[in-house]
Amino acid sequence: MSPIYEDENITREQLFELRKINRCKQCGGMLNVFLDAKLDRAFLACWEWPRTRHEGIEREAQPPLELNIPTRRKDMVEEIGEEKTTKLAKYEGVVSLTKLEAMEILKTIWPEAPYIEVLKAGIICHQYGLNPLMKHIHLVKFNKWNREHTKVIGEDWNVIQGIGSNRLIARRKHNYSYLDLSPRRMTEEEQVTINGEVDNSKIWALTHLMDVDTGAEAYGVGSWPVSERPHGMDKGNTKLNMAKIRSERQALDRLYPAEMPQGIEVMEEQYIDTDYKMVGVEERGAATSKKGGEKVDGAAEITGGGEGKAATTSLSPPQEPESQKNEAPAGEAAHPDDELEGDGFHINLPWLNESLKALKWSDDTCKSYLVGKYKVSIQGTLQDVIQRLTREQADEFCTELRNKLEKQPKLIF
Repeated sequence: MSPIYEDENITREQLFELRKINRCKQCGGMLNVFLDAKLDRAFLACWEWPRTRHEGIEREAQPPLELNIPTRRKDMVEEIGEEKTTKLAKYEGVVSLTKLEAMEILKTIWPEAPYIEVLKAGIICHQYGLNPLMKHIHLVKFNKWNREHTKVIGEDWNVIQGIGSNRLIARRKHNYSYLDLSPRRMTEEEQVTINGEVDNSKIWALTHLMDVDTGAEAYGVGSWPVSERPHGMDKGNTKLNMAKIRSERQALDRLYPAEMPQGIEVMEEQYIDTDYKMVGVEERGAATSKKGGEKVDGAAEITGGGEGKAATTSLSPPQEPESQKNEAPAGEAAHPDDELEGDGFHINLPWLNESLKALKWSDDTCKSYLVGKYKVSIQGTLQDVIQRLTREQADEFCTELRNKLEKQPKLIF
């Protein structure tokens, strides 16, 4: 993808927000917003533009953010009552449910659901490490309407999987990124390239993913009929959103074959219309994150231009990356307050804090990552969670942080 210009779909302010949460696909470096002097339009490109002429941007997928157990329990009491909450308390936070345990949860929450749907959902939970109490799987009752959509003629139950649980399954074993602003609406040119024609009877979306560790890439295409109303429209769901969700799911299937449940409708959790309120898993959407970037003042610096190239002006102040500090200075004793002590390990807290800051990981993001990977309790502060790790797990965690930092050295500033 060539540099991303401001237009009727992307404002200049949105380019600055995209700069904060994306990086250059080719070199992993920071992005910058430039001004094309000839067109008088801003565009987003690699920090080294136009010297490198790198193309494409990527946004690394973040671990899903989950509510802690006390908060989830409080919400459950309000939603299903004290008696049912007490009955299901033993399953809170469990990701290795048996089929029967998952079915017990499903039947308790949705007692009217048909046995076949409960059984199907129970098998999925058992096979893929999902938990209905964490909003991974939902049993939803839909009204059956006549052809004119004017009269309800019956009801039907379906198993619906939240897109957050698809991302959770992928993140347990892999690190992956979203490329070039995806998921997004497909252009007509892309429809012709992929489908061979333009089909205006459907809304089309495209998702482009890349495995951060292997470099493997996969595309996913999703669509939604223009004439069909998606569920959850009263909550803000749209046909384009459904097309995006379907395209993302197909891309995950292609990038990680046989790792996702098959034959299950996928929706965004906040739009699933069910009696059980969506409170368990919230995707930490990079597209809405406001952290990790600085405000840009009005000072402009000429950074490019030359023969055959349009002069460009940097709309962001220059920044110099600081040196990465992984440990306390040699020969200098660490202060007790600067050390996090666990079972057979010590972690330097200033290094940990600086590393998380450089990666733009909040404490909640890091906690969710540790809980998902090592199955420890999420209760307490981030330090409490880290102290529950074994020595081997703590060593692996620190090694992964260093690897992530090495892959994006220009993001550390």
